[in-house]
Amino acid sequence: MALASAVALSATAVVFGAPAAQASHPGTTDGLLSASNGTNTIRFNNGSTLRLSSGDPTITTVNGAAWAPDGSRAIFATENGEIATLRHNDGANYWWVSPPSPEEGPVEYRSPVYRSEGIGVLFAAKEAGSPWRIEAQVASGGFLPRQVTPADGKHYSNPDSGPGSTFVYQSQGGGADAPSGTSQVGVFDGSSFTTIADDASNPSISPNGKKVAFVRGGQIYVANIDGTGVVAVTSNAATHDHPTFSPTGTTVAFAQGTGVATALADGSQAANPVPVAGLAGIPSYQPRRTDTVARLAGQDRFTTANAVSQAHWATASDQNDPRQFADAVVLSRSDLFADALGGAALAAAKQGPLLMTPPTGLNAVTETEIRRILPVGRTVYLLGSPGAISTTVENQVKALGYQVERLAGQDRFSTSVAIANEINPNPTYVLAATGLNFPDALAAGAAAGSFNVPGSGQSAVVVLTSDYTLSTGTKNYLDRVAGNGSRVVGIGLQGAQATAPYNPIEIFGSSRYETSLFTAWAFFGGTNHAGLATGVDWPDALSGGALMATINGPLLLTRGNESALSFEPELFLDEHSGSLDTALMFGSAAVLSAGQQAPAGTWISGPGGHTFVQNPTNIGIVDIDRGTSSARSATAVDSSGVRTPEQIEAAVAGLKERLEQR
Repeated sequence: MALASAVALSATAVVFGAPAAQASHPGTTDGLLSASNGTNTIRFNNGSTLRLSSGDPTITTVNGAAWAPDGSRAIFATENGEIATLRHNDGANYWWVSPPSPEEGPVEYRSPVYRSEGIGVLFAAKEAGSPWRIEAQVASGGFLPRQVTPADGKHYSNPDSGPGSTFVYQSQGGGADAPSGTSQVGVFDGSSFTTIADDASNPSISPNGKKVAFVRGGQIYVANIDGTGVVAVTSNAATHDHPTFSPTGTTVAFAQGTGVATALADGSQAANPVPVAGLAGIPSYQPRRTDTVARLAGQDRFTTANAVSQAHWATASDQNDPRQFADAVVLSRSDLFADALGGAALAAAKQGPLLMTPPTGLNAVTETEIRRILPVGRTVYLLGSPGAISTTVENQVKALGYQVERLAGQDRFSTSVAIANEINPNPTYVLAATGLNFPDALAAGAAAGSFNVPGSGQSAVVVLTSDYTLSTGTKNYLDRVAGNGSRVVGIGLQGAQATAPYNPIEIFGSSRYETSLFTAWAFFGGTNHAGLATGVDWPDALSGGALMATINGPLLLTRGNESALSFEPELFLDEHSGSLDTALMFGSAAVLSAGQQAPAGTWISGPGGHTFVQNPTNIGIVDIDRGTSSARSATAVDSSGVRTPEQIEAAVAGLKERLEQR
């Protein structure tokens, strides 16, 4: 619907490509107000300065800096029309977000903002001979943006993101290279584009998504998200631009003349906005959200697996339990990893935890957890033949009132194929990793499982190679599914070389830690959670990987017996900190040292810091601060949260280039 003009003002022709109003993220306090003005600095209203010190002569200015939801990173446009992000406390810690320009000609990118949960970013893009458009992509770890505005010949620019998939934008007519005429402000509500304000530009959406601020005739106005209830926020003689809401939504900051000022969003300070000393340029509030490091651990592998289960899965008899209700349990033997390596992907597909038991008899604490989360009559999946999990265990589970389905083959390789067929006989992706060791397959399990959560529209499985060769059963399986269109991905050098005849996407590094980094980078461009497990043993990573698959996060391997966090997970946590709000540590301090807790928290957090919790019971369910489900959050505009083969390959190539530059 069009906004009925409440105030008669002259039409305003707006130049596209100028920096947009900056995204407003929710918070209980308004944090610090910052401003960038095309120099190499971001200044704050407490007198501090963040100075870009890239050492790269092609990036010397910060234009339109906007903050991630936790304030950990600022995203901005460079003088060359590229998009980069900068760490909140390190002017040299920057990296690129915009993709390289294609061979057919350069692309100019402007007006970047983080999406509501930091997982995606929006920005305006334009090539010569084409109108401005708004694109969306994941915030880190890869390129390949998607156009999200209509290809109707209009110019679309200056996006600002609200809750979920909602965003506001500016549109304008004119020729392909030269926008002209009166501009409008519109809103995308997740399904449709609607103009809500004529003769308006540079919109900003409130943190709760109920209000929009915009510029008209050099003044700032606020309206309801449907365009009704227009209120003048400024009415003084100065020229105003670039409005942005504070995290609480009560205040609007904006450029006023050559400086920055604020006024209450209800219009009560319209005649006398409050100048902000020391700031000039485009304002943006830096949130002060506190992030979390959570350790999930017990006294042994059984109680650790239970702690992981209790972190996410509800008590079946308590209908008021806010956690997710399990539909199944995956049960693996506790003494050997071989048959269990495909279990994380299965657990996510069947919507339940992965628990462990000795081969000869059902572990008592495991039995208690099965009975807590799973209603009688549901299915418990046993991984492996009776030689792996005995018929005694099978009969004990049946005696509890559960259905039992055993997934087994003649060896670990054919067992992995049986698990894969149970997930989906024709999966979107087949991740192949060596079955003669555990690290690569554990990282692959979390990645594959993230496709299997209901609603993703895709599926993925893990099958095992015999190092650099394929067993007959695995080869027959790959022949069939590759012929039906499944894309093969080789995880680790062995997995990549063993599957060479299937032209796999190759994902491997120089060590198990680097391979887990590449796997995380390839499949998780944006996520609220990242898991950390020791790379020198497998049980905690096995149960932890099943949880990470369910809540759509990577499993990163670290040298657990060292006092410092390994470089590989540190790099992932740093560069994905704009979306990350929780780092999960699997296992006790005896296997994953206490000295790695603080670094993990530092790298995911902004100036609000982090808290540490032991064995929480609300992981991946509801984010209390934002009141939204954080399991499988939206990537850009759609809700799939999963990547295409082209995006996977682009992410791998980008990480290789980055590591070569170190």
